[in-house]
Amino acid sequence: MTLFRRILTYRLTLYYLAALVVASIALAWYGIVRPLPLNIAFSVVVALVSCFAANEAFARVFGARSNWESVCISAMILTLIVTPAAPTDLTATGFLVFSCAWAMASKYILATGKKHIFNPAAFGVALAGLLLKGSVSWWVGDNSTILPLIILGGVLVLTRLHYYELLISFSVVVLGLTVASNPWARAGTSLTMMTVHSAFCFFIFVMLTEPRTVPLGRWRQVAYGALVGLLYFPDSHVGDYYFTPEVALLIGNVFTFLFNRRRLQRWTSALGIKDRLSSAKAG
Repeated sequence: MTLFRRILTYRLTLYYLAALVVASIALAWYGIVRPLPLNIAFSVVVALVSCFAANEAFARVFGARSNWESVCISAMILTLIVTPAAPTDLTATGFLVFSCAWAMASKYILATGKKHIFNPAAFGVALAGLLLKGSVSWWVGDNSTILPLIILGGVLVLTRLHYYELLISFSVVVLGLTVASNPWARAGTSLTMMTVHSAFCFFIFVMLTEPRTVPLGRWRQVAYGALVGLLYFPDSHVGDYYFTPEVALLIGNVFTFLFNRRRLQRWTSALGIKDRLSSAKAG
């Protein structure tokens, strides 16, 4: 127990994600998980190399110190949500490399006070999906055999972060809408599909609770969880556009940014907006 407390949260998260990747490769080797073990192994190498290369480039340009654990975490997440690429599949490999590069870029370009505004992995895959016309499978969530490890590791990380209200509000909204949108006779099946055969658990334990994009204050976290949950629900849409999990999270990140006065002030100051407003009032 004492050893567990000494492990930093970032490192604990890294161990957690690395365990998921290793477990996925092992299960794929025995045919229990769909992707081929070679594809998963290839993807994690590509993701790590791409993330480290892009991060090093942006860190030098911006004169910032890089955190290797944060880079590894983003690479692991991208490995687990982007369909593993075969070594001969240049299109899928390019999609992964593009996602990694822009995930790292977002940490430097879209940041205030040395803190990124958007979840890097979510931003990378959302932009890749928009520009490259691809999609993210969130394949790690479609394998119930990995679910116990996802939950166990997630609970361990959660005991450090204490984002209980956030997870509860998100879960209540998503599961409540799931029940409400289906006949009572299918409620149990619908809930099982949502919690066991989707990215639901991975999303709440890994993506939703990313510390730098979670708002401060209990009620803001409750509102944040409810908003992301509303958009995360598969049937949520505006016109013909249906929200994806990564876009739902990015909109939640905007909510965090807008309700964080200090970060908003830094951003407006950096853009010169505050000075212009002051001059306009004076005039």
